[in-house]
Amino acid sequence: MTSHHRRTRAAALALAMLTLASACTRHPEAEDDQPAQKPEPIIVHVRNENFLDVNIFVVVSGVNRRLGMVSGNTSADFSVDWGLTVGQSIALLAVPIGGRGSANTGSLSVGLGQVIDFTVAPVLRQSTVSVHEPPRDD
Repeated sequence: MTSHHRRTRAAALALAMLTLASACTRHPEAEDDQPAQKPEPIIVHVRNENFLDVNIFVVVSGVNRRLGMVSGNTSADFSVDWGLTVGQSIALLAVPIGGRGSANTGSLSVGLGQVIDFTVAPVLRQSTVSVHEPPRDD
C-alpha cells in the first residue's frame, strides 16, 4: 500500500469516527427545553336570539367547518383549535335550520387567548360579534 493510499484511508477513517462521535453526542440544551405547549383553543360563545335553530360554522380560508347547533333563544359555547387559525383571519357563519339567509361575522383577527362572542339577532343582518380578552377571575 502506498503512502498516499494510507493517508487517504486514515483520513476516511478519521472522518468516519468524527461522524460517529458527533452522532452520539448529546446536546444538553435540548434536554432543558420543555416540549412546546399547545395553545388553548379559541372559545366561541354564541347567543341565538332568533326563534329558529341555527348551525354555526367557522370559516377559514374559504372552508366551512361546522361547530354545532344552537337552538332558538338559547346560548352555546364552542371551541376552535388554535392550530386551525394560526396566521389567518377567521369568520363565523350562522345558518338557520328551516329558514333563509345567514348571519356572517366577516373577517375576524383573533389573538392567542381571546374569546369570540357572536350574537345571532332575530333579524340576521343585525347580528353582532366581538373579540375580546376573557374576563379575569379577580
